[in-house]
Amino acid sequence: MRNIYEIDISETASSGAWSVNSPKLVSCHLKQIIIKAATDSTTFDVNITDWKDNIVFTTDTKATGTHRQELEVPLKDINTLSVSNSSADEAFTGKIVVEES
Repeated sequence: MRNIYEIDISETASSGAWSVNSPKLVSCHLKQIIIKAATDSTTFDVNITDWKDNIVFTTDTKATGTHRQELEVPLKDINTLSVSNSSADEAFTGKIVVEES
């Protein structure tokens, strides 16, 4: 049986951006990402970079209010989740869900 972990997110944008590092992951897959801005009309981009600074996930278009996506992206080690180009400096909440491989 594979373990599934939820990593909660609670950050506030400053100058339209914020970032947070994951705990060190050992051979996992990113299964779901949910990022919600405090205001439904706020637009923003979401990115995840790995420990080598490679972009492993990026939104194709700006999210508005909430970005919710199911995916299958391999992750390991420490990864950085970031929001950029936010149309407002406000609170964001959400989670990422990872499953051990």
